[in-house]
Amino acid sequence: MICALVAAFAGRARAAPRDFTPETRALYAVVACGEPPPADFDARVVAGHCRQLASTIKIWKTKWRDLATPFFAKLLEHGAPSTVVYPFGGGDLATMLTVYPDATEYTTLSLEGIGDPRPILALGGGKGGDKWRRADKLAAGLQKLRNVLAANLGWAWNTTNQLSIDSSETGVGIPGILGIALVALEANGYEPVEARYFELAADGTLTYLTPARVDAWDVEQAAVKRVKYKTNKVVQEGIFNNIEIAFRKQGDPKAPRKIFRHIAADLSDEGFDANHGALAYLDAKRDFAAMTKAASYLLWNTEFGKLRNVLLARMKLMVSDDTGIPPRYAKPAGFTQKVWGDYAGAFFKFPDHEVEKEMVEFWASAAPPPMPLRFGYYDKRRRPHLLFTYK
Repeated sequence: MICALVAAFAGRARAAPRDFTPETRALYAVVACGEPPPADFDARVVAGHCRQLASTIKIWKTKWRDLATPFFAKLLEHGAPSTVVYPFGGGDLATMLTVYPDATEYTTLSLEGIGDPRPILALGGGKGGDKWRRADKLAAGLQKLRNVLAANLGWAWNTTNQLSIDSSETGVGIPGILGIALVALEANGYEPVEARYFELAADGTLTYLTPARVDAWDVEQAAVKRVKYKTNKVVQEGIFNNIEIAFRKQGDPKAPRKIFRHIAADLSDEGFDANHGALAYLDAKRDFAAMTKAASYLLWNTEFGKLRNVLLARMKLMVSDDTGIPPRYAKPAGFTQKVWGDYAGAFFKFPDHEVEKEMVEFWASAAPPPMPLRFGYYDKRRRPHLLFTYK
C-alpha cells in the first residue's frame, strides 16, 4: 500500500506543469527592462536597449495612454466586468490594461502564437568570441523587437506579422508577441510572478505543459527540418502558442494577482469547426467585457458568425473601432450602441460595402461627440472614432 501511494505521488509530481517563470522573468528584465538583468547578459547592450525603449514608452504614454485613461474611466464609470476578452488581439495587453485597468482576467486570441521563452537564456553568458557573438545576437533581436513595438504603440493597433514569424520558430530568437505583453506589464507598473504554457482541449479546458511534454516536443523538433512561418493567414502550430501569466503590482508581494492568457486560434467559422477549443473556452465564460480594434473588419463577415454570436451571447459590453460588431447584429441581440468621432467609411477599401454604408448612416444619425484620441483604425478621412456596444 505504501509503495503504491509513493508511486502515485511520484506520478502526480511528474505531471505537474512545467514552470516557465525563470525564462519569463529573464525576458521581463532584458526585453521589458522591468528589473536588473541577470549578470551574464551584456550590460551595455541591455542598457542601450532600455534607453531607447524608455523613449518609446514615454511617447506612448504622453500621446495615447494619458489621453485614453480618463476617457475610458468616464465611459466605464458605472463599472465593467472583471473578465476581458480581446479577439484578434495579438499580445496587445497594453490597450487592455488601459481600457479595463480594474479587470482581473485578460484573454487575447489571434493567429499568432506567444512564442518560446527559453532562447533568451542562451543570449547571456559565453566567453571570448562567443561572448561577443551572443551580445551581437541579443542586440539584433532587441532592435527587431523595438522596431515592431514602436509601430504597435505608435499606430494604436497591433502590428504582429514579423513578430509572428519570430515567435513561431521554436528555440530561435526573442519571442516577439510575449515581448509585447511583458513590455505592457512593465509600462503599467506590473511584474510577472508565474508563467505556464497550456494546450486547449475540445471542451475549452486548459491542459498545462508538463516537463515530459516539453522534452518530447524538443526531441520531435530536433528530428525534423525547421520550416519558417511565412504568412499570418493561418494559425501557428506548436506547443508554445498559449500562455498563462499571473502578474501583480511591481514590488508588492501582497498585491492581488491578475491573469493574462493568450490563445492562438483561427477565429473563423471554419477554424472553429476544425478546432473547437477556443470557441468552447469563450462559451464557458459569462458576462465578460470585450474589445477589438484594427481587426480587418472580420466581425462584419458571415465567415466569423460563430465568434460574433458567442460574443453577443456572453459579453456585457464591448469597446471597439468600426471593426466591432455592426448594428445589424448588435441591436437584435438586445444591445445599445453609442459612437464617438466622425465617420465617413472604412479606412481600407476591402470591407463589405453594405455594412460600411450601414455604419456611415448609423454615425450620421447619432450626432456623436468628438473622439479625443485614436483607437484602432481611422475612418477613410483619417479621423478617429469609437463604437461602444453594451446592455
